[in-house]
Amino acid sequence: MQKVTLLPHRAKGWKIAGFAHLVCPKSLFVASEEMNEVGYLPPLPPDEAKCTACGNCMIYCPDFALWSRPRRDGKEEEANG
Repeated sequence: MQKVTLLPHRAKGWKIAGFAHLVCPKSLFVASEEMNEVGYLPPLPPDEAKCTACGNCMIYCPDFALWSRPRRDGKEEEANG
């Protein structure tokens, strides 16, 4: 499984950065109903159980607002390996 983390204060909003939905092979991202601190509606991270762990959201995010980490046995991998 994949753990997708979003930094909402960095996201430029769904209308501007809706790429997350487009690059996700399962189209798992949806727009948030709450504005971030700079007035945009950021995308919401997908349901981890449905995520394919492709990493496209992290690779294509121009604002470095999304990143992903693999999970093993339901637990996050250690950053040091």
